[in-house]
Amino acid sequence: MRALRYILPLLTAALLLSSCRTISTARKEKDRQEESDRLVHTLMEAPPVNELTASLSFNLQGTKVSGQLRMRRGRSIQISASMLGLMEVARIEFLPDMVVVMDRVHNLYSVCHYADIPYRNELGLDFEVVQALLWNRIFSPGSESMNDAVSNLRLQPVAQDGTISIKDKEYGYTFLTDGKSRLDAVSKTGSTFRFNMKYTDFTALSGKWQFPLGLSIDVITTKVDVNAAIKMSSVQTDNKNWSDRTPVTRRMKQVTLDELLDNLNL
Repeated sequence: MRALRYILPLLTAALLLSSCRTISTARKEKDRQEESDRLVHTLMEAPPVNELTASLSFNLQGTKVSGQLRMRRGRSIQISASMLGLMEVARIEFLPDMVVVMDRVHNLYSVCHYADIPYRNELGLDFEVVQALLWNRIFSPGSESMNDAVSNLRLQPVAQDGTISIKDKEYGYTFLTDGKSRLDAVSKTGSTFRFNMKYTDFTALSGKWQFPLGLSIDVITTKVDVNAAIKMSSVQTDNKNWSDRTPVTRRMKQVTLDELLDNLNL
């Protein structure tokens, strides 16, 4: 009986310590989950500006050209390419319901839908996906709300260097972040292709919002490899007077996208 007098307090203390450890572990897990949820929401929510324009320098497969980027959230994304910084030679416009490509040299244009773009089904490609990629946001294709998108995203364990990997369960996109509300890379591997976009040269815009001035894009398929590097300069976020869709002149002829790209030697 004397032994019980000593053993019971020890057992009680052990049980209390075990209970405290369980509670502490549960709290840490809850804190980690809340922190992860905050990170996902931060990287999914809309940027603090509605519009962005910038000068561009492209390096596409070793060919260097200049151009311009115009983005108006939810409405239009326009990317133009110029020769010697003077004459516009090509333009692509991403609109919510279509994609318009223009060949200024030969006065040709093509209109297609996102469903007509190669690998669209595997990429879940639409206006929202293109917009998210260029605005440095994470996404879940086909989600109708923020909650739906969050439920389709799964966070991986934090790496030793502090980076956090987020996986889209529906389409298989992988988003790599530095844990500081910045998206460093987006990648996806399919049965016949591999896509990767890397963001660099972050700068503060509109206060503390971080935006990448550098983009590198690699698309590797069984038929062709595409490599592009884009550098931005003269970035502005004030609202400007430009049309969401560039008017087509009477001199321009509508052709298929393949015909237009053949004329541009792309």
